[in-house]
Amino acid sequence: MDRSILIDADVISHFISAGEIELFPKIFSNNTIFLLDKVYDELARFNKRKPIIDNMLSSGSLTILPFPDDQPEISKEYAYIKKSLFKGDGESACMAVARYKDNIIASSNLKDISHYCNLHSIDYLTTMDFLCAALDKNLLSMNECDDFISKVILKGSKLPVLKMKLYRCRNIDFLVHQH
Repeated sequence: MDRSILIDADVISHFISAGEIELFPKIFSNNTIFLLDKVYDELARFNKRKPIIDNMLSSGSLTILPFPDDQPEISKEYAYIKKSLFKGDGESACMAVARYKDNIIASSNLKDISHYCNLHSIDYLTTMDFLCAALDKNLLSMNECDDFISKVILKGSKLPVLKMKLYRCRNIDFLVHQH
């Protein structure tokens, strides 16, 4: 069985900014993509994004996942990450859940998540990993990836490169359970 992906607000926002949101669920189509309710609440604050997210939820390309408040170790970890590591609601929730549920986090905010993920052996994907996979699956061309990057940067977000050819794609063989 393939592992599920917990999506953080930044990655989905990048796809909305680039005008490629319909492509988003096709890239890792073998993996269920969950949107934690705490991440949804963050995204819902942006009036222009809420209808797009709601449409994805109603079409089934995204699934809302309630934060597991009934699981003390996850709730305790969430509180610790928020209070001691000073992370936002969505990132804190994704990291706490992924630590105990073997989910993959999709977040491009590496300065906020990479140390924690490496410390706790949590796999993560970035927007660039999504672009690499889209390129690999011929869902986007090199020029379309460049356009995506340009649009995201023009909207004020950060990505590590200005052109796709300047990015070295990572090996992301952790998308399926290893037995």
